[in-house]
Amino acid sequence: MISVFDFQNYREFLNSWIDGQNQKGLKGKLANAAGVSSTLISLILKGDKQLSLEQASDIADFIGLNDKENEYFFLLVDYGKAGTIPLREKLLKRIKEQQQLSKNTSRRIKKDRELTEEEKAVYYSSWIYTGVRNLSATGEFNDVQSISQRLNISPSMAAKALNFLLEHGLCKQENGKILYGPTYIHVDPDSPFVIKHLQNWHLRGFQYMDQYNESNLFYSCPMSLSKEAAAQIRMLLPKFIEEVLKIMRPAASEEVYCFNLDWFKY
Repeated sequence: MISVFDFQNYREFLNSWIDGQNQKGLKGKLANAAGVSSTLISLILKGDKQLSLEQASDIADFIGLNDKENEYFFLLVDYGKAGTIPLREKLLKRIKEQQQLSKNTSRRIKKDRELTEEEKAVYYSSWIYTGVRNLSATGEFNDVQSISQRLNISPSMAAKALNFLLEHGLCKQENGKILYGPTYIHVDPDSPFVIKHLQNWHLRGFQYMDQYNESNLFYSCPMSLSKEAAAQIRMLLPKFIEEVLKIMRPAASEEVYCFNLDWFKY
């Protein structure tokens, strides 16, 4: 994944981002996002014209830059438009400071730890964070655009989730690719965040129930049975989950699925 912090020139960043998407017609889409003609966007990318801050803001939203990346991108645009040497030197100093700050942040990522309460509140606030993380394990979705399209979420939300995952070691970046991170997440089973996590994915499942897909399976069986039979079934469920995990853990990451299981007395 291309990071805007790797660049000191906003045109170089935009051209690299376009090349890295491997999609046709992106310049035209970029022009539409900025509200300008394809001719003007070509001139901007070549260095013959400059981006306005308004156009830069629209493009940043289209690409899916998060708040910190937005600020840095605007700084690059200001630097590109600076008309005096003293101003360019001041802006370049700020650019280098932000680049260094970005590198220092990545070095602070810890491995195998329990998330703080604040981090848990973010991670378990939506299914999107675990969804993006699991998707990264497939190795096929390495940028904001492909992730947003696969999960049917906005680029800005995909960027927000991805930035959080990278910052906290839940995903990692190697050779321009987003990969599943080495950090092991520990959450107590009685934590309210676990309840929120379950609710997120059950609600997500509801959205797929009316969309036929032969690879999906939803099953409900309200029943009347003896207390002994109920106890026997309850004992079978953890064993079944163990069997699922035995199959899942050594398998290659090629697809993303969610396994929900409901069993309750009513």
